[in-house]
Amino acid sequence: MPKRINRLPGIKQLSTGKWQARVYHERGEESRNFSRQDDAKLWQRNLKSDLDRCPSGITRSKREWVVTLLTPTGVVSKEFADLDPAISWKGEAEKQLKLGTWIDPEEATLTLSEYVPKWKKNKVEVSGKTLATYNSQLRVHILPTLGGYSVTHIRNADIRGWIGDLADEGVGATTIKQSLRLLNQILDSAVTDGYIVSNPSVGIKLPKQAKAKAKAFTADQVDALARECGKYGNLVHFLALTGLRISEALALQVRDIDLVSKKLSVVRSWTSDETGKKHLGATKTRETRVIPVSPEVEKILEPLFLAKGLEDFIFTGSGGTALDYGHFRRTYFAPAVERLGLGDGTIHWLRHTCASMMIRIGAPITTITYILGHSSIKMTLDTYAHYYEDDSAEWMDRLSGHLMH
Repeated sequence: MPKRINRLPGIKQLSTGKWQARVYHERGEESRNFSRQDDAKLWQRNLKSDLDRCPSGITRSKREWVVTLLTPTGVVSKEFADLDPAISWKGEAEKQLKLGTWIDPEEATLTLSEYVPKWKKNKVEVSGKTLATYNSQLRVHILPTLGGYSVTHIRNADIRGWIGDLADEGVGATTIKQSLRLLNQILDSAVTDGYIVSNPSVGIKLPKQAKAKAKAFTADQVDALARECGKYGNLVHFLALTGLRISEALALQVRDIDLVSKKLSVVRSWTSDETGKKHLGATKTRETRVIPVSPEVEKILEPLFLAKGLEDFIFTGSGGTALDYGHFRRTYFAPAVERLGLGDGTIHWLRHTCASMMIRIGAPITTITYILGHSSIKMTLDTYAHYYEDDSAEWMDRLSGHLMH
């Protein structure tokens, strides 16, 4: 039988009846089987044509077109089934590299909802209570609108539109401000992590809102509250006399108080984790402070030391464990405020009371800052500046007397 001559180079019929097309290129041999000879010829012709027009930086490997680029984050490769999309993507990527706006293609589709867990993993310095607040803001105000957006495609206009929607829904200005601050923090992290080149929330301004002035009780109101709170009246007086946060006061143990040297160490505070479970942790500023114990505070503390060990809590509930803040507020303090007609008075007002009284007796601002455990003098002034206004007339009279005597 005469030898059969293959008149179509690279194409042959298999024993199965199918037609096999072959193409040789720099990466080796590539073949594909077809039911019809014409389809085999078309595939062969098109692949050879694509190989001829394929630009540098794109190679053929494992039946795909591979674009390879050297980027600031390393060598990046991306595969395409067809050559034209590969050429288009390569051109756009090279333009971004030239402009300095390169984003890794594997990260370009990452949504805000997908990025948030990555961001939270790095928030090791944030307390569980703060994380719980963040979770609430994200769940209620941020992710329902922006969660599905690709991090790389969130624009300034998108954020302004989101803020407008929150305002239209009746969300308060303070809540909107806090939510924007959180979003800004997350997007700053995305810049650091290389997901975006710049933070799109930068430069967005919110309408200015007058800051609510810190309110305080009078001395007579503190006494009345103490009486109304019964067995926990000592706690009311203690908070007003020391300026401790309620979470700090309820975390005090016998070992934290030295009545000989008349000093009180604030070393821990009650806090809560992301699930809301309470536990002892660091103070709000993560620093220990030592404040003097006045004779009045000593009188409050002495009876509370009786029959207690060093690690026992000073202010205790009925079971002998630390007094629960929520129980004290609901069962004692809030009803007392209502009975006395003190409006929206809160436990935190006792801390403000301590600050306002110290200001009125002329305590240095540095002393007030330290006793309250503020992170800075600026914070103290921002919170209590209005209490200094009451003294302005007196100080102007003193100045006049000094200059005009």
